[in-house]
Amino acid sequence: MRKTIVILFTFVFMIIIGWYFYRFYPQQQMPVGKSIFVVTPAPERYHNDCLHPCIRRLWDGSFVMVQSPYYAWNNKVENPMAYLASSLTDFGMGNLLDDTPEVGFNSDPNVFMEDSSVYVFYRVCGTPLCQELGMDKVVIGGKIGDYDTMRFIEKHVYIYNNWHQGDLIQCPILMRHNGEYLFYAVWYQYWPKRKNRGVAIWEGSSLEYPDFQLIDTIPFDNPLVCDKLFQKRIGNHIYYLPFPKRYDMWHFDLFEYGGKLFMVSCAEKNDNIMLSVSMDWKRFKTCWKPLVNNHCSENYIGYRQYYYKPTAVVQNDSLYLFYTANAKDDSDRNQLFLSVKAMKDIEY
Repeated sequence: MRKTIVILFTFVFMIIIGWYFYRFYPQQQMPVGKSIFVVTPAPERYHNDCLHPCIRRLWDGSFVMVQSPYYAWNNKVENPMAYLASSLTDFGMGNLLDDTPEVGFNSDPNVFMEDSSVYVFYRVCGTPLCQELGMDKVVIGGKIGDYDTMRFIEKHVYIYNNWHQGDLIQCPILMRHNGEYLFYAVWYQYWPKRKNRGVAIWEGSSLEYPDFQLIDTIPFDNPLVCDKLFQKRIGNHIYYLPFPKRYDMWHFDLFEYGGKLFMVSCAEKNDNIMLSVSMDWKRFKTCWKPLVNNHCSENYIGYRQYYYKPTAVVQNDSLYLFYTANAKDDSDRNQLFLSVKAMKDIEY
């Protein structure tokens, strides 16, 4: 009897250990990303840096990207830039949309396409405009007129943050659903403890005459994700003792596919890029297996990356996932990477 109990206990223990390694060992769904070179104007100032990209397909089959550099984590160069491209691997030279304000800084650009018009939005923090409005952060932007120079026809204030303990407009992403414009933003608490609270949703009926109102704050599931307790290199491969940690979403992007709203996201300067899906365009369920994991990728690229902001485009039923990470040759520079996989082969 005692022997049977020992065998049964050992069997159950091995099942638990096996499940634990299967669930939390560093792994990823997507292939390891390939670097995409991004050219900034004034490279002596911006260092061809790319931190916060957002990419959309235009009506003519070309693509537009907006991004903000953040070389050496200096927010004075975090200015929105726009790129037009004929392919998803060559974005050419960027155009500066706005320069460094007298005080405060720019951040978090987003591009939105409707019919044959392109709109760009970005978040400004502590600027003279913010001070004039009595807010610490607002989202501004508008329609782009001249695509050669990527200049605004006019700019408006779209949404604003009045929550003093955190932010309701971080990483704003504009979508259109059921005839309404919807800004989705990260609902993030800064004080007394930094943590993701969920997603804030703002609704409006016009982009020319903004009337956006905060209509919902939806808690995010923030699942347990894979991490490592320690690692050991044996030969040419690194092996890990897995350890779970709680996901803390920082930045994201959205895309529609098959009537569902998909999200790609990551924590701040962290290890995993995650995929979430919403059936009702409000509540998201996150897949436990990362799209990209830096421990898993390290075995193939030879160095440790930290992720900041992904963006995604679906083309020919394949997911084109772009994400930014520290460059191998210069840890102060943020570099753009691209990974591609058929949607049917992705778990969500």
